[in-house]
Amino acid sequence: MSWAFSIMHFNCVLIHSTIFYWHPWVTVLVLQQQNEKMKNLLTLIFWALSCHVMAQQVLSPSELQKDVAILKESITKLHPGLYKYNTPAQMEANFKELETLASKPLDLQKFYLSLAEFATKIKCGHTFLNPLNLDDAVAAQLFSNQVVPFYFKIIDDKIILTHNVSNVQDMAAGDEILQIGAASAKQIIEKLLLVSRADGNNAIGKKLSNIGLRPEEDYGNSLFDIFYPLYFPMDKAVKIQVKNPKKSIKTVQIETITAAERKARYESSHGAIPENEQTWAYKNLQPNVAYLKFGTFAFWNSDFAWKNYIDSVFTKINADKNLQNLVIDLRGNEGGSGEIRDYILSKITQKPLLNEQNSAICYRYLTVPDSLKKHLSTWDRGFKAPKNPADFTLNEIGLYQKNSNAEEKPIPASKDNYKGNVYLLVDPICSSATFGFAWTFQYNKLGKIVGETTGGTKQGLNGAEMFFLTLPNSKIEMDLPLIYFYTKNVPDEGVKPDFPVTTTSKDIMAGRDAQLEAVLKMIKKPLKL
Repeated sequence: MSWAFSIMHFNCVLIHSTIFYWHPWVTVLVLQQQNEKMKNLLTLIFWALSCHVMAQQVLSPSELQKDVAILKESITKLHPGLYKYNTPAQMEANFKELETLASKPLDLQKFYLSLAEFATKIKCGHTFLNPLNLDDAVAAQLFSNQVVPFYFKIIDDKIILTHNVSNVQDMAAGDEILQIGAASAKQIIEKLLLVSRADGNNAIGKKLSNIGLRPEEDYGNSLFDIFYPLYFPMDKAVKIQVKNPKKSIKTVQIETITAAERKARYESSHGAIPENEQTWAYKNLQPNVAYLKFGTFAFWNSDFAWKNYIDSVFTKINADKNLQNLVIDLRGNEGGSGEIRDYILSKITQKPLLNEQNSAICYRYLTVPDSLKKHLSTWDRGFKAPKNPADFTLNEIGLYQKNSNAEEKPIPASKDNYKGNVYLLVDPICSSATFGFAWTFQYNKLGKIVGETTGGTKQGLNGAEMFFLTLPNSKIEMDLPLIYFYTKNVPDEGVKPDFPVTTTSKDIMAGRDAQLEAVLKMIKKPLKL
């Protein structure tokens, strides 16, 4: 018996801040020499231990404190939007919370959640723990490989099912999900709002949209798939409470699956989920209506010839004189390249356009501290290079404002521009380059906007240039924007549509596109543009 316990003690040890548990099959040889009662007891103990994560990292106070100190120095010296929506005293209190947390040992998952909640308090849609920039080994410890087998949208603070790909038939599009596991819908939304990124104080639409789970997110890591299991640990079988449109409530039990399996199930019944350039589409909806969908402006490391695509589409549209109406659909497109945004805008204007109301380019730094450089990565070495002080003026909000502002240059009209009526579809997900598209579109009166208020804020976004900060001990990564596009005397709000049209649970149940239907009704009864 002493031999068995000594092996268990030896193999459940702390090694480099990581706990490793001995697997139950090793105990078989040991327990062959014990009586049957002791064998059963020890087998049960080992089995219980194995049910935990096999490698659960625990960070020491010294490791945590170093990571927090580097995070604080990086943000306070580099982040241009740090004090847009927080006073220095408020941010100091936020840092103090992290420092207090770091005074005791903490497991990696809890530290990750704390940093995610901290980043959200900055109220910047480009400051967050980016799962795509996270080390694979760290991601494996943090993220569950199991997901729920359905998709949903948040409507009126409710979780509304959009697609059910589980093996349970008692759930359908339009149903309201009241509870997942032990957590109510209200509890789930309240928790996930703590880590949902958005710009400014009036960003609830964007934050709620982030919580929703769309099929397109099976190509990446959705907020729900990442954070729901961290707040509410999932078993392989999860009970779901559902209310259908007839107000009937039922409880069903579903099996969790992998994201790849969820995607495969969806595609087997609904067709392929578009990705990258596949999210761009052109078609004629009616003899007099052309439709252009741009699902993303982000094609990093891609050889997609997007200019050629845009040119060819507008050549087709302009060649058909019947196409007097063009619908541009940006819904679900968070943003990406400003160059793509401006190129599309140049095709639908008859005059040079002012871009984002002459936003000023501002930095918090002119020189990156040497102590931070080894923790920062990016795609352009020039971001770390010292800036020429002569090119900048310290402005009234304490930032280095660029004297020669490239953003002041107007967007020229293309020679093959479209001259018909233009309708723009937007939603709260439009929050970066697509927010800028909608604002420039509306400010220059290029047409009518239909849908829901965008994300982003007219007070200016942070972005364009980025540092990827990796903390040395936890290996957690945070995206830090470097430029604040400063705009004076404007409200803290997104772009409000000329014709607000929201999606309802009845629309989802009927498979109806409420925004597009609204545009087609407008075209039947032409509006003055």
